[in-house]
Amino acid sequence: MKKWIFIIIGVILIGIIGIGIKINSDFDKVAEAFHSEHSLKGSDLVLISDSISPNEKYKYYEYQFDNGGFGYSRVFWSVIENAENENDLEKGLIPDGFKITGWTNKSELILEKWDPYYEIKKTELENGMELNGVKINITE
Repeated sequence: MKKWIFIIIGVILIGIIGIGIKINSDFDKVAEAFHSEHSLKGSDLVLISDSISPNEKYKYYEYQFDNGGFGYSRVFWSVIENAENENDLEKGLIPDGFKITGWTNKSELILEKWDPYYEIKKTELENGMELNGVKINITE
C-alpha cells in the first residue's frame, strides 16, 4: 500500500515540475516578444552612424551591440521614420547581403550588395522596391 502512495506522489511531483517548466518557457517567449533587441533605447546598442533623408521623413542607423566580454556583434542597418517616438529598429532592418551607403537627392535609400563573413538568408531586392516605406536604389 505504501509503495502505491509513493508512486502516485512521484507521478504528481513529476507532473508539477513539468507544468512549471512549461509555464516558465512560455513566460520567456512572451517577454522576448515584448522586448525588441533592436531598439534605440537598448543599453547595449552602439550607434556607428545615422543619417536623415533629404526630405527629413526617414532616418537610417548603422549600429552594433556591445556583447560585454564577447566584444561587439556584427553590424546592422535599419531605416525607420524620423519621429521622436520611433525607437524600434527591428521593423526597418535591412536584409543580410545589403548595407546602406547613403541617400539620393530624391530621398531614396542607397543600398550596396556585399558578402558578409557570416552565413546569410538570401533576400532578393530590386531597384525601386520599397523597404519600410522608403524607395531603394541598389548599387553593386
